[in-house]
Amino acid sequence: MHEISHGIGPVSARTPNGQVGINEAIGPMFSALEEAKADVVGMWALRYLVDKGVLPKEKLEEYYASYLAGNFRTLRFGIGEAHGQAEMMEFNYHLESGAYKQDASGRYVVDHQKIGPSIAALAKELLEIEATGDRARAEAWFKKYDKMPEHLAKALKKTEHVPVDLDPRFSFPDQVE
Repeated sequence: MHEISHGIGPVSARTPNGQVGINEAIGPMFSALEEAKADVVGMWALRYLVDKGVLPKEKLEEYYASYLAGNFRTLRFGIGEAHGQAEMMEFNYHLESGAYKQDASGRYVVDHQKIGPSIAALAKELLEIEATGDRARAEAWFKKYDKMPEHLAKALKKTEHVPVDLDPRFSFPDQVE
């Protein structure tokens, strides 16, 4: 759904200086905005498909847990590029809305009553930013949510022993003749 959701949104924005490409209108934050939009709208679309009976309702909590796990997976690489910036903003937004919480053991959990509305509200915000081509709004939005909370950095540090990349070993020879 993430990749499909890249196709949702405007190609250009109407500005006081005329019509310009959305990438140009948003400027340096466009890549992070676009990745966040694809993540969030993709999750909104999954819920839509569940609501329409296309996907099984009993899988919805798994989809939301996978979304949170995806935040962690990407954030392990840091927040210096578009995907990391997007995931950091999403994580902080959902934390602020109460859709993500840290339990007594320090683990993060999804509040299944709040995650749907949180995703819908965030999707609306990101789509509006793209639709209007509002660079200042995009920059302010990411500035508000771009910091990694200390509790998250501490939690991610606990995963340093988990490999980031795998080097598969195949049963067939390295060189095939």
